[in-house]
Amino acid sequence: MPNNRTASRTASSISESGLAVARGKRSLTFSMAVCATLIGSPAAVWAQSSVQLYGELDAGIAYTNNVGGQSKYRLTSGTIDGSYWGLQGTEDLGGGARAIFRLERGFSVATGEGLNDHPMYVGIGSDTLGTITFGHQYDSIHDYFQSFTLTGNTGGTAFAHVLDNDNANNSFLASNSVKYTSASYGGLSFGGLYAFSNQAGGFSDNRAYSVGASYSAGSFNAGAAYLHNNGRGNTTSGAYDSLALPGPGNSIFNANVQQQNTFGVGMSYEIGEFTLSGAFSRAINSGVTDADTGDLMPSLALNNYEINGIYKLTPAIQLSGMYVYTNGGGAHWHEGALQVDYLLSKRTDVYLESVYQRASSGAPAVINTNDPSSGRNQLMLSTGIRHRF
Repeated sequence: MPNNRTASRTASSISESGLAVARGKRSLTFSMAVCATLIGSPAAVWAQSSVQLYGELDAGIAYTNNVGGQSKYRLTSGTIDGSYWGLQGTEDLGGGARAIFRLERGFSVATGEGLNDHPMYVGIGSDTLGTITFGHQYDSIHDYFQSFTLTGNTGGTAFAHVLDNDNANNSFLASNSVKYTSASYGGLSFGGLYAFSNQAGGFSDNRAYSVGASYSAGSFNAGAAYLHNNGRGNTTSGAYDSLALPGPGNSIFNANVQQQNTFGVGMSYEIGEFTLSGAFSRAINSGVTDADTGDLMPSLALNNYEINGIYKLTPAIQLSGMYVYTNGGGAHWHEGALQVDYLLSKRTDVYLESVYQRASSGAPAVINTNDPSSGRNQLMLSTGIRHRF
């Protein structure tokens, strides 16, 4: 909308100058010059802009049958989506160009704790040339692969692959990053991101880059993405924090990963009210060292194979389900999940979901948002309510 506050001040200045006509020809000339300048530069004064406040709150109750050998009941904040609030805005710069910004902040509804798990950026976009942004941002896995997984679609947080090893659930965002996103050309779009290490003499230490592309044609959609980072967690001012990886036996430890390469490809097809999707991803972690001792540990590559479906039973009821097989590091995991979502209104819904995971012998079962089980199996049941504003 127009910047009314600026317009009012400008109009007031013109009126006051107009009253000075009686005081002399010089004042009249000045007033006319001001008016001519404003009329000749409409984009500078009357540029269209908008700012939107928005957000989401997600809270509920979850039961997990085995967390370290004990059952667990808890109040949740973000079983599907992490709760957050945000501001976003645009300003028309003319010629199809616009300035954009986005500021989001995550938080826990249960504890009030602030979380740095949402994007913040500023940039310039064009209808024909695409958009370039600078800040704390999602990488290409999010932009071109995530939507073909259920964790990146209706399923949300608990439906992530083991430890969200491929970042399909946005466990980490790229700090100090610059990103380009193209316009759509006949259904094809593409983009890339580079995140700086911000280190003097260590340009590649804890940096990251990613590229991806997607294609849409009617009911068919496909996408692929690649993410690379090295020196992850070695510094506190680079692209990413340290990474959690599955350790020996039934444990999880914090490890520094010197290099990480993640690939993802997926596709979907809509048949009436039903959408069928398939996704494959591979996360290769090398140069792994124990965060506490610094000891070198074996490299770990994890493969994720997923098939999922979403069915809109009625305008108010949506059913979702998935199966994922993950293997790597001499272990494997089977994971299945179901979700029922009921819309109370356009902005409020309630949901019920179940997630079951079974690991191979000697490996822990660990459903996302939970600590590892004491054995091979883990089951989580949860229900909650979401409200968007």
